[in-house]
Amino acid sequence: MLIKRNVLGFILGASREIHPKEFTGLLRGNSEIIEETLLIPGSIFGENFATIRSDMKPIDPSIIGSVHSHPGNSFTPSKADLRFFNKTGFAHLILKYPYKGIEDVAAYDNAGNRIELIIKE
Repeated sequence: MLIKRNVLGFILGASREIHPKEFTGLLRGNSEIIEETLLIPGSIFGENFATIRSDMKPIDPSIIGSVHSHPGNSFTPSKADLRFFNKTGFAHLILKYPYKGIEDVAAYDNAGNRIELIIKE
């Protein structure tokens, strides 16, 4: 899966800004590339959790998945993450602290299998 450099920069920066709380958003793009991050009004950025209000999620076929940060040093999906992945598209990103670069980001499919993430220049 490809990700635009500016999208990667945005999610890393947002995760650093919100730390130690979790950041969350949705991803827009297509089957090949993540092109944008969508922030949902009313989302909650909490300590050890983040929640998107599903009633505020637009009906939008360009939404391909989700992104959220983990304030610790692991980007392994939790059981709650896996349930959310299964309902929210086919590409999911988890960021781990310190949110410095691509090495702090893991990409998963909707079943929780790790997939390759490549920066598109």
